[in-house]
Amino acid sequence: MAESSSMVILDYEKVTLSEKETKKKQQDAKDAEERPGWLPDGWIMEVNRGDDGTIYRYYTSPLSGLTFTMKSEVQHYLFSGMDERFLESKNCAAHNKLVMTHEWLPNDWLIEVRAGGKNMNKMYKFYVYPPAGVRLFSKEDVLLYINKSKITAFDTNGQCDTSTQDNILANVEFNPHSLPEGWVKEVVFRKTKNGVRKDPYYTDPVSNYSFRTRRSAMLYVQTGKVPKRAFIQRTSVHDLYSFEKSAYL
Repeated sequence: MAESSSMVILDYEKVTLSEKETKKKQQDAKDAEERPGWLPDGWIMEVNRGDDGTIYRYYTSPLSGLTFTMKSEVQHYLFSGMDERFLESKNCAAHNKLVMTHEWLPNDWLIEVRAGGKNMNKMYKFYVYPPAGVRLFSKEDVLLYINKSKITAFDTNGQCDTSTQDNILANVEFNPHSLPEGWVKEVVFRKTKNGVRKDPYYTDPVSNYSFRTRRSAMLYVQTGKVPKRAFIQRTSVHDLYSFEKSAYL
C-alpha cells in the first residue's frame, strides 16, 4: 500500500509568511494614507479603515468645509467655482454690519425677534440657545452663560411677553449649515387663518439675493445661476436686525 504524501510547513517558513503578510499590510496602509497628486494644496485628507478592512478616504475643502469621498466629486466641486464663491462670501461677511456685530455669538445660537411695546410697535431682540432652552437679552448675558453657566434674568418692564409664541416675528441664524460663511437664515412668523406659518429665507451677503429653500440657495452657490424665485428684499435682513435690545418697527 503506497504511503500518502503530505506537505509540511516548517516553523521558519510560517514566520517568513507572517512577516510578508505584515509588511504587505503596512505597505497597503502607507499607500492608503499617501496624499494623491490631484488633491489641491490645503485640502484635508482623512483615511479610515472599516472593520472588514475596507479603506475609506475623505477629502475636505479648507474654504467651505464640505467633504467628499471620490476624486470625481472633488474635481466637479473645483470646476464649479464654489470655492471662489465661498471666499467671496467670507470676504463680504467681514464687512457686513449684522455679521460683524454678532461674530461673538456661538454656533447653534439664534436671534429671536418679538413684537412688544405699549402698542406692539417695537421689536425686542433675544439670544436663544434651543438645546438648553435658554433665552437671554444681551451679549454680556450670553458670554456669562457660556463662561460660567449662569443665567441672568432680564426685564423688559413688561413691554415684551416671552411666555408665548404668539408675538414672535422671526428667528435669525448666522452661517447656516452647508452654506458659505456670512449667509443668514431668517424664519419669519406670519399669522394666517389656519395658524402661524413659518417662512424661511436664506440671504447671500454678496448679492443680497434671498432664497426660499436651502436647496435653491445651494444650487446658486454651486452654479452661480439665480433661480426664478430668488429676490432681493426691500429691507435687507442685514439692516433689519442690526439693533440691540429693542427698536421701533
